[in-house]
Amino acid sequence: MTSPSPLPSPSDTGLFNQVLSALDIALLEWEMNSGVLKLQGCAPMWWHEFPVASGAAILDLGHWSPFLRDFLTYVQQVWKDEPERTIASGPWTEPDQPNGTMTLEARALPLGPRKLVLIERLGSDFENMRSIVQRARERMLVEDSTAKSFRHTETRLIGQLEASERTKDDALALLQQLGLAAMVLDERGQVTFATDRTLEMLGLAARETLGRPWDQVFSFRKEDRLLMQHLLEGSTPTCSGGPFCLEGACTRWIELEIHRDVRHPTRHILVLNDRTEIHALRQALNEQASFHDLVGKSSAMLRVYQLVRDVAQVDTTVLIEGETGTGKELIARAIHSSSSRKNKPFIAANCAGLTDSILTSQLFGHKRGAFTGAIQDQQGLFEAAEGGTLFLDEIGDIPPQVQTALLRVLQEKEITRLGEAKPRAVNVRVLAATHHNLSEDVLRGSFRADLLYRIRIARVQLPPLRERREDIPLLAQSILGEICAATGKRVERLHPDTLRLLMSHSWPGNVRELKSAVEFAVISCKRNEVCPEDLPPEITAASVVPSSSVFIPLSNRDEKTRLLVALSEAKGNRTEAAKRLGISRATLYRRLVELDSQPH
Repeated sequence: MTSPSPLPSPSDTGLFNQVLSALDIALLEWEMNSGVLKLQGCAPMWWHEFPVASGAAILDLGHWSPFLRDFLTYVQQVWKDEPERTIASGPWTEPDQPNGTMTLEARALPLGPRKLVLIERLGSDFENMRSIVQRARERMLVEDSTAKSFRHTETRLIGQLEASERTKDDALALLQQLGLAAMVLDERGQVTFATDRTLEMLGLAARETLGRPWDQVFSFRKEDRLLMQHLLEGSTPTCSGGPFCLEGACTRWIELEIHRDVRHPTRHILVLNDRTEIHALRQALNEQASFHDLVGKSSAMLRVYQLVRDVAQVDTTVLIEGETGTGKELIARAIHSSSSRKNKPFIAANCAGLTDSILTSQLFGHKRGAFTGAIQDQQGLFEAAEGGTLFLDEIGDIPPQVQTALLRVLQEKEITRLGEAKPRAVNVRVLAATHHNLSEDVLRGSFRADLLYRIRIARVQLPPLRERREDIPLLAQSILGEICAATGKRVERLHPDTLRLLMSHSWPGNVRELKSAVEFAVISCKRNEVCPEDLPPEITAASVVPSSSVFIPLSNRDEKTRLLVALSEAKGNRTEAAKRLGISRATLYRRLVELDSQPH
């Protein structure tokens, strides 16, 4: 293989040197393997001022410019990924003659197999601009220092003036006599006075409190300190906040009232209210009214909580029954979190509206080429949930062929991927849920009886919201808090008239419908409490929805009537009819086919 020819042809050498002279640059060819730089063409006049480079046509970076050597090392790394990229070094300085420097800039230029380095000397314009910028920077630093010194002096003088004018001994003595927990902060946020009751509450002596910043006196958590700082920086004359947690040997919960001093707005008076006992009572009530992410303290829900605890202790299949929107997945998660499998995966799968092949592939996985679009091996949900829990929602909607495969998995504890013949062992607990009456489905022949007996070893029946109305205030307030935390909107409570409307509604969509209604109300609300007019129109217009929306297990004949009535009320709209019935659209279609019911 012949070596590449020089850059210019012999006839172009003169022109090439004229171009280099006009541009005032040095052109070097870089041999990347050896690290040697070879000068090409005539060097500019400034090139001969380098002590090392002067008169040399071949340069060794190790004895010439450390900066250029590091730059070319960086270029080598970049060219591995971007071999055609031109890279600039930015300005740097090198010594020329004794006691002198010059500013240079290099560019690495790839031309096929050749690698060139162009070095340009930055002239007097660059040096002048850098000098101007440096002087401007120094001037700004001097002005900033002067301004800071002025502000410091001003603050110190104001503080001395205010200290000489403070004559509040009588008011402070009155606070002591009344036994209030109060303290005074100066303009710097330092404690200048604290009553004996405050010191007792904080567990500190006066010498540990006076003269110290408030954030060193209050042992707040980080988020509470940030909120306290926000309250102190507010512009309102009076504000309050809390409860804040005072950490220490004896944890306390306090609420704060912050008042601006009318004569000195930069000073604050803090009144502390101990809410430790109230917080403990609230916490005890909350623990009784909730279980994992479930909310409710009605007798029906307390029975559900106990049943969840019981079934969590055994490793058997569980059938969770209840209307749509009652929280069946939350029950499944609570069982998983209370069981010995809690540190393993929990995977939820909705079985409604999927074809045989899709659902089979989703549950059991498939081998590459098992069907059109199967471009690689894929594990199913049973394998993904290994050691943990698989929750099968709407199990009453799975097709017959999948029912057969699922029954085998539950019996043999092994699955077979689509396209494979060899079974794979799995260790998964199965929880199933449905809003159907599966016993009726068995009689109709749409659900296997042996599969029902296998999944219904243990069962949890969730009550609809209309049968535990005493939980509606707790649920609504809990949902309100979650939505406000997510949206940042400050809505504190529900108006009593709003609660009366919520309590009187029949809630065919159960907790899911309640959450949707509260979220709608928060978006519409313009005050700090939700009023009746903020609720969705279907709740304010009528407190009871048509009875066709209520889930009741029926015989075939009665169910056919219910489907037709729902379709009639929805004016033939199948999506709306399914919503009224509390079932999916796919389930409605299948029921219509099974019962040979078509709207006329």
